[in-house]
This record gives sequence, structure tokens and C-alpha cells, in this order.
Amino acid sequence: MRVDWFMSVVGHWPDGLILLAGAATTAVTSIVVASVARRTIFMPAQDRINEHAKLADIVHSSLLAFAVFVLALVLTDVRANMGKADDTVLREASTLSRLDRELELIGGAAATAERKRLRDYVSEIVTLEWPSLGKAGPALSSDVTTTMTSLIVGVRAIVAANPGTGGTLVALLDKLDDLRQTRLESATRTVPAIFWWLIGVFLLGAMVLNGRHPIDKASISLITLHMAAIGLVIAFIVVMDEPFRGESSIHPTPILHALGHLPAR
Repeated sequence: MRVDWFMSVVGHWPDGLILLAGAATTAVTSIVVASVARRTIFMPAQDRINEHAKLADIVHSSLLAFAVFVLALVLTDVRANMGKADDTVLREASTLSRLDRELELIGGAAATAERKRLRDYVSEIVTLEWPSLGKAGPALSSDVTTTMTSLIVGVRAIVAANPGTGGTLVALLDKLDDLRQTRLESATRTVPAIFWWLIGVFLLGAMVLNGRHPIDKASISLITLHMAAIGLVIAFIVVMDEPFRGESSIHPTPILHALGHLPAR
């Protein structure tokens, strides 16, 4: 189960706003929870709580440590996925450029027609496929798939007429198709819902245990600073979770520039 509704709401916000909202929401929630826990749980049983203060400190520290550990693992994963997606786009642009150059070297009417189709393919990637990769349910464009199929058919016809160039053209075309699928894989690798539940449980437990201390200006300042920092990390994961959505998303600029200035369709 994906948290699509959440990402649909905040996924297109500016990064600064997402980070600010993450920090503020976590800090305010922690203060409210600590205040409620102080009045309903800890103050009525203050004597018994004081007897187990050391145990409470251990549990509190453990919950925060678990939360930070899980956040670090997920942050590393989403950062690696975004880097992989960025590298894929660069390799795809390089493959497009090489395929265009090979067709140019072959020359002739058929090669010229396929070079034009290759530019149509790039234009469709930018205008049709990129927006679909940034949706809650990312998908490849059927129109782009149709153009790719036509390109494969046309290039195979050129290979049949020029057997000496077949290996290079076919290899480049196969690689281009594989890289397109890899883009989709990177777009669909989001943080699972169970992660958010797990982090929520850890943080809620830590927020409740903050209520062991008197809620005064000093404790509010410390809780705000501590939980806002954790909220910033959570917001940073949200920013990087889907590589093709939001302000920090991967742009199709390398692909757009791979064949030079594209003619208007």
C-alpha cells in the first residue's frame, strides 16, 4: 500500500516549504503529545514514574535511536535511487546521441527518416512521458512506446540493407529500450507505507515519554529543537522519495539536448 494521497498533496510543493512543514509539524505534534501525556499519564503517577526514571530514560533513548537508525537507512536508499535515476537519464542521452551519429554515418533517405523519428521520440519523452513518470502511479507513455516500436522496425530495415552496421545499431537500440524501462523502475521505487507506520510508532512513543518532564519554556525549546531536526530528515526523505516529481526532480534536459536543437513538431 502506497501513501499516494500524501504524496499527491505535498509532492509538488517547493522543497523549502516541505522541509519547513516537516519540521514544524513534528515539533508542534511532539509538544502537544508531551503536554497531554504529562497531564494524563505522568502527573497522576508521578511517584511511580520517578521510581523508574532510569528505565524510562533507557526506553526513551532507545525509541529515538531506533527512529534515527531507520531514517538513516531509508534516506540512504532514496538518495541512491535518485542517483541511479539521474545516471540512467545521462546514459540514455548518450545512447540517443550515439544512435543518431551512427544513422548519420550511414546516410541515405531511410537513415534520414529514422533520425527524424528519433527526434520525434525525444520530443515525446519530454512532453508526454516525463509528466506521467511524476504521477502517483508512474507509467510509460503508450504514444512513446508506439514511436519506439516504429523506430525499431525502421532501424531493422536499415540493418537488413546494411549488414555491416547491424551490430552497433541493434545494440544501441536495445540499450535505449532498456534504459527507458530503468527510468520507470526508478520512478516506482517509493518508500513503503510500513516505513511511515514504523517511524510513527517510534516517534509517538518518544513524544509521550517527553511528558515525563515539566512542560515549561526550557523543555518546549529543547523538544522543539530535537523533534524539528527529526522532522527535517523525514521531510528530506519525502523530497527525494520520487525522483521525477517535485522541485528537486530529475529534469529531461540531457535527453532534450542529446540531439541538439529539436525541430518543432
